[in-house]
Amino acid sequence: MRAAGNVLLGLALGLLAYYGLTTLLGGLAQDSLRDEAGPVRAFQADEPAALVGPEDPSMDFDGWAEEDEPYWRALEPGAVFGRIVIPAIELDSLVVNGVTTADLRRGPGWIDWTDLPGPTGTCGISGHRTTYGAPFGRLGELKPGDTIDVYSPYRRYRYSVTASLVVLSHQVEVVESTEKPSLTLTACHPPYSARYRLAVQADLVEVQRVTDSAD
Repeated sequence: MRAAGNVLLGLALGLLAYYGLTTLLGGLAQDSLRDEAGPVRAFQADEPAALVGPEDPSMDFDGWAEEDEPYWRALEPGAVFGRIVIPAIELDSLVVNGVTTADLRRGPGWIDWTDLPGPTGTCGISGHRTTYGAPFGRLGELKPGDTIDVYSPYRRYRYSVTASLVVLSHQVEVVESTEKPSLTLTACHPPYSARYRLAVQADLVEVQRVTDSAD
């Protein structure tokens, strides 16, 4: 019994050390991404982007095809894709371009075969729930009406949560393209398991321009 207890204690300590290390690495990766983002104010956590544009910013896509779309299309894999802010779960994280193992160790990743945030389509973003900073660790707490902000260097895209569902890992229809602009956040479910996927769906409700660089 003593030997078994020592083994269990060793396993517990090893797991704690592993999750502690990955949390540290995730934080360092986010710091590195913010350095890569340079003067883009929309991507700096301590410099909230100033909103500009029309008094009614409900859907300000003016210039989208000349600014946001070319920016995203030109990104290298693993580069800074944008920023995601979810006040309800205290999340403020930079998003990377892609969802490879290496990408997701740096932060949430844009699923690169889904649509860009824009006038139509479903944008998919995936992230870890338990390791590397666990950016989506509290994803299951989101409820209808909670807001999700996704930033490009030029715009803030505000989404409103409509549903949360658990699906099998092969059920990619949750991120299939739609005519109505929407967002789907995905993560493994339950925590510490990859058996299922938690998918949080949200509709685009507001688009507004932001200043594109620090003063």
